[in-house]
Amino acid sequence: MSDRATIIFGNGLGMALDPDYFQLKSALYSVWNDSDLLSKDQKKLIQTALPGTSDEVYPESEDQLNELQVAIFASELLKAYETEEAPWLNENSREIVAAFKKFIHQTSHYFHRSGKQLPDGFLDPLVEFIKTSKSHVALLNYDNLLYDPLLRTKVMDGYSGTLIDGFLDEFSPKNLDRYGTKQTNLSWFLHLHGSPLFVGNKKCGGASRDFLEAEEECHVVLTHVTHKPSVIQTSDILSEYWKRFDRALSESESIIVFGYSGLDTHLNEVIAKHGHKDIAVIEWEGSGNYEERLNFWKISFDDAPSLTLIQKKNILEFNYWATVIPPPF
Repeated sequence: MSDRATIIFGNGLGMALDPDYFQLKSALYSVWNDSDLLSKDQKKLIQTALPGTSDEVYPESEDQLNELQVAIFASELLKAYETEEAPWLNENSREIVAAFKKFIHQTSHYFHRSGKQLPDGFLDPLVEFIKTSKSHVALLNYDNLLYDPLLRTKVMDGYSGTLIDGFLDEFSPKNLDRYGTKQTNLSWFLHLHGSPLFVGNKKCGGASRDFLEAEEECHVVLTHVTHKPSVIQTSDILSEYWKRFDRALSESESIIVFGYSGLDTHLNEVIAKHGHKDIAVIEWEGSGNYEERLNFWKISFDDAPSLTLIQKKNILEFNYWATVIPPPF
């Protein structure tokens, strides 16, 4: 198959490479216990919104960030209505927003500091498939495992490459527009849950990434699943990416889901809208019994009629992108 697909990558990509380093628990632990990344005062502020945490007891999952995200939403709502004459927030409330955003920004940046690379046996066929099929790529993870090699191989090279992400000097929706031959020759690279490289309306590149500072103007979705759609809508970059994601699925012949757990209901709902297309899911065989997982995916994608499930001991062994969807008989 050489027709265009949309390939969706989850954090199973990193987990297949190094399951200890690339699990979220490891990232949260690393940042929580590094005083250079998160000060004692910032930890204290976060603890006030996260019952059960302490200097030694840290949040270990997205679900545990639920109360903290509610506090952030409440603070930002009040901030939107205040004036100089009537400030609604005290200094403590303002600082907790900054502390939380620094925490999630540093956590996502942790995945960029692994120094690890995907094997050529996995990357080379993937790069060739993207170039020949003009497939779209959507990421749910925060690492640079795909981003850097796609830059290196010129698959991402502005309008001269295959994939565009909306950034030239800065981000603009018009930088994602395609007309004429660009419609068929260019595809989208979409960080659906953001990236630590996005700060304000800019993207850090090259050596500047080594000096990246956590900012309030970050675009990272790291929270309880029920809050993810709301966080996405507060980011002009991410909300635009999700619009393009729906369009990418519309113009694709097939959908390939790779290394994704299936737990983000907001993502499943978008895919389900296009569930009449051929869908292939590639996942770790340790995710569960084949028949049970096949049923899980069918339900997740609203009883998609054409769904192929491929389970691998290590998903990085997968390399037959062009034939992953069985041809019709």
